[in-house]
Amino acid sequence: MRHGDRRHARSEMTRILIAAAFLACLSSTTFPQATEFHRLTHDGKVLEYALILPDRFDQTASYPVLLALPPGDQSKQLVVNGLRLYWEPEAKKRGWVVISPAAPEGTSFYTGAESELTKLLDEVSKSVIFEGGKAHLAGLSNGGLSAYRVITEYPDRFLSLTVLPGVPPDERAIDSLGRLKGIPVAAFVGEEDSEWVRSSRDTKRKLDGLGIKNTLEVVPRAGHVIRLPSAQLFDLLDRRRPKKVASRD
Repeated sequence: MRHGDRRHARSEMTRILIAAAFLACLSSTTFPQATEFHRLTHDGKVLEYALILPDRFDQTASYPVLLALPPGDQSKQLVVNGLRLYWEPEAKKRGWVVISPAAPEGTSFYTGAESELTKLLDEVSKSVIFEGGKAHLAGLSNGGLSAYRVITEYPDRFLSLTVLPGVPPDERAIDSLGRLKGIPVAAFVGEEDSEWVRSSRDTKRKLDGLGIKNTLEVVPRAGHVIRLPSAQLFDLLDRRRPKKVASRD
């Protein structure tokens, strides 16, 4: 088997294992309602996405916006899993808007589908006023790879980057890390997830060398799926918000 074939096989197995791990995390948890998906059609392509609005949403007010990229095969099921594990309940309480898209079948947000995400942000901005005029970006596993792809391609659209875990997916993204100047990066990786720990530390060294503000937390006794409290993540995200924001009742 050629190196490229082995890499592809490992990637497919990783996607399967990640999906199973996220499903296991949710197996003992019940949620009151199903996640609603919206559809964006552009040039014959359809992108489905979940849009989480805060309680008492007001179209005339500005809100911090998070673009959350899912793990594994980046399907709708993995979108739902990521929202429930990390983003949705705390976002609604704290007044955040969360956009979480599913990649079209057979693609990912680091192998071509990333080009659709700026159109998605433009679409949501028709009904949501983005605080600071930009979004925050987060990704889980393959969503973390995707987040690095997206932010190195379109850095002017984002205020911060958070990955759990995530690293640049290839040399193209690595060579573009300098474009993150002024964008704070926060990375988390499970202590027992050895390959991702090595890659995350390599990425931190590269960011440090470029003078880019970043943190890396190796979470003790955690594997690939990191069970961090949502409140901890949103405390971090709230610190990344623009300093001068309009007060809201």
